[in-house]
Amino acid sequence: MNPIEVRSIKITIPIQADSLPTDCIPPDGKPVVPVPISFKCGDIIMTATLNGKSYKKAMKGVVPGAMAVIQGKLGPGNEILECGMAIQPPKPPTETP
Repeated sequence: MNPIEVRSIKITIPIQADSLPTDCIPPDGKPVVPVPISFKCGDIIMTATLNGKSYKKAMKGVVPGAMAVIQGKLGPGNEILECGMAIQPPKPPTETP
């Protein structure tokens, strides 16, 4: 089978938000630096660098049960490029009649 040429591959990683590191978030008033993170799935390890200011802001919204969604483009060497993150709060339980 001949491969189809594509411009990019979009990647989305949903993970429990409380599994993300918090020790890289500086206290208020201190300079914010980029946050390097790596993800492992089986034998594949992907790396990403998140904007420190965005990471700090997003992590303030983490509550128990929240999910983090990491998105970007897969680049050479399994690096996630143009990486961003969003926090999704847990869904409230639905009532059954």
